[in-house]
Amino acid sequence: MPNREDATNRREAYAAWLTANNIDPGHVLLDADVYIEPGPDGTRHIVYEACHLDSEGRRQMDERGTGVAIERRNTPLLVDPPDWWEPYRKPTREQLLEVVDRVRALHHDWDADPGHCAHCQDGMGTPLPWPCPTIRALEG
Repeated sequence: MPNREDATNRREAYAAWLTANNIDPGHVLLDADVYIEPGPDGTRHIVYEACHLDSEGRRQMDERGTGVAIERRNTPLLVDPPDWWEPYRKPTREQLLEVVDRVRALHHDWDADPGHCAHCQDGMGTPLPWPCPTIRALEG
C-alpha cells in the first residue's frame, strides 16, 4: 500500500498521463474502467468511462438520479502509461450474479442438521441457524 505521498504522486502522474492522451482527468471518476485494447485500425486505444456532460459541459445525473451518468469512450494511445499502472475493469452484472450463485451454493440449509447453515459456524464450531447471516444479507 503506497503511503500518502506516493499515492499523491501516483494520482498526479495518472492525471498527467490521461492529459497527455487528450483525456480530461476531471471527467474520469476514481473507480472508472480504464484499459488499453486494440482499436479497429489495429492501433492501441485507451478505453475509459467518462462523465456524461450536457451541451454546457455540466455533469449529468444517471437514470436513477443517484450518481453521475457515465459513458464509454476511447481515444488513441499517444503516451504509454506509468510503469506501475494497471488496467481496471469493474465486474459485469453476469460475473457478479455468478459470484452470488457460488455463495448460495455454499450457504444452504444443511441436510445433516436441518435448520442450520451447511457452511457457517460460530467460534466454537457450532453451525449457525438457517438462514445464516450471509443469506440474510443476500436477500436484503
